[in-house]
Amino acid sequence: MKILCRCLTIVIMVATILSCSKDDNDITTMGFSPELLNGTWRISLFTDESSNRTSEFNGYEFTFNVEQETAIVSYNGASQSTLVEVFQQDIEGENMWVVYTDFDLDDLGNADLDDLVEDWLVTEVNSDATVISFRELYSNNTPEVLQLSKVSN
Repeated sequence: MKILCRCLTIVIMVATILSCSKDDNDITTMGFSPELLNGTWRISLFTDESSNRTSEFNGYEFTFNVEQETAIVSYNGASQSTLVEVFQQDIEGENMWVVYTDFDLDDLGNADLDDLVEDWLVTEVNSDATVISFRELYSNNTPEVLQLSKVSN
């Protein structure tokens, strides 16, 4: 009888474990709202074609004003204003947040800011909304990844 109970327990445990699944492709933007983007941010991660290019953007700050659909990009005391749009888009049946950045700016340091001109899909917001992660929405290759860390409100 003990053997039967142990076997039954093992079968139930295995069935329970097998019924669980973790879909790593799930994107959760729970907790994101456009207002969270307001304030000043720095790039804490930028990958392009799986190459880490974060250091190219050291010293740059991005101050967003979502209500006015603008961002001020600053570097070494110089700054330029540009367009930013935040909207929801249906992606595979889910309403997802997208941030369009038009950082095609000239004469603002050496970084290739036009590499940041994208529709960015919000993929994650940390618990205190000081880090927001994005993935390039439209890509024929490995999607670019962007992570912003909040500097100030």
